[in-house]
Amino acid sequence: GVLPIVVWSMPATAMPGAAGKQSTVKPIVVETVKTTTLEDALENLRAERVVYVGETHTSLSDHQLQLQVLKSMAAQGGELVLGVEWFQRPFQPVLDRFIAGEIDEKQLLRDTEYFQRWGFDYRLYRDILRYAREQGIRVLALNASRELTDQIGKHGLDGLPDSVSEQKPDSYDFDDAQYATYLKDVFEQHQSRLPGAEKDGAFRRFLEVQLTWDESMAQTVAEHLQANPSARVLVLAGRGHTHAAAIPRRVTRRTNIVGVSIASYETNSPFEQPDYLVLQESQRLPPQGLIGVGLEEGEDGVVITSISPGSNAKDAGIEIGDQIIRVGDKAIDDYMDIRLTMLDRRPGDKLRLRLRREGWLGSEREIDAEVSLIAAGRP
Repeated sequence: GVLPIVVWSMPATAMPGAAGKQSTVKPIVVETVKTTTLEDALENLRAERVVYVGETHTSLSDHQLQLQVLKSMAAQGGELVLGVEWFQRPFQPVLDRFIAGEIDEKQLLRDTEYFQRWGFDYRLYRDILRYAREQGIRVLALNASRELTDQIGKHGLDGLPDSVSEQKPDSYDFDDAQYATYLKDVFEQHQSRLPGAEKDGAFRRFLEVQLTWDESMAQTVAEHLQANPSARVLVLAGRGHTHAAAIPRRVTRRTNIVGVSIASYETNSPFEQPDYLVLQESQRLPPQGLIGVGLEEGEDGVVITSISPGSNAKDAGIEIGDQIIRVGDKAIDDYMDIRLTMLDRRPGDKLRLRLRREGWLGSEREIDAEVSLIAAGRP
């Protein structure tokens, strides 16, 4: 009989190369009779010292895949380290304290400035970090600091101030034509209207920033591999960093270790094909419930600065200037308390707030208000 196969051919406009150019990415052919499970594939990768799992940052399915790979590699035994793009290198001591159980999740997010520097829905990453902590798996902060990349974006590598120059990665490879061509195509999609000379300078800084991210992450991985000859490293980062010309090739330059890459199939993905392509059901996080108010953290706590038109906060008796001192049964000391308390709330949930309101001549009183939570984007 004829073996069933599945053939995907991504449209040229979605591949590396601007619209109208001939695509260099070949169609993917899967001979289904030869497919395997993720567990079997990882069993065959026991000897690999570095494994890369790409992600679309907002994809729940991708992060679940990353957690599966982490658990499978941990079950194989031996020394395993997890390297992640989500935290910047200067905050490594904070991650070490978190894994050691010296600080809690709230302190981790506060001290790494997670919501300011990364900002993606923490629910996507929470299970991975909690598993690493439970298993005592060290987490490496791979990413370059924002201070460094911001300065490169403004002034270029040659114009860096001394305050951040020492944070640069140990070396750069500007000679990878495949890497530069890919980035040129991405850049053109967003900056095609810039005049010629200005565009050239902007692309050079764009390339330098991208290289700084990839070289910084590669250096951190390479240093750990070299310092720990028996260790394996699982790298979790965006698809734009885990394709062959990005972090992997730069780790190889430093260590001669090639590694393997894994990623889920994503329709119209512009990134190069991984070594292992995983077909899985697409899943999404449930929507978060929101109070529907603007908040600001002041010296005394979290204060309401605005009320959204779609919220019933005003009808519940909430006023601008009220300080939130309790959400449900959780005392609120700062904005981080609010973020963590609201993580698993759903639209339509009823939530009781305890508020402190300033009255005449500096007097204060506490009031209770019950709100019905709304979904993000509701007018």
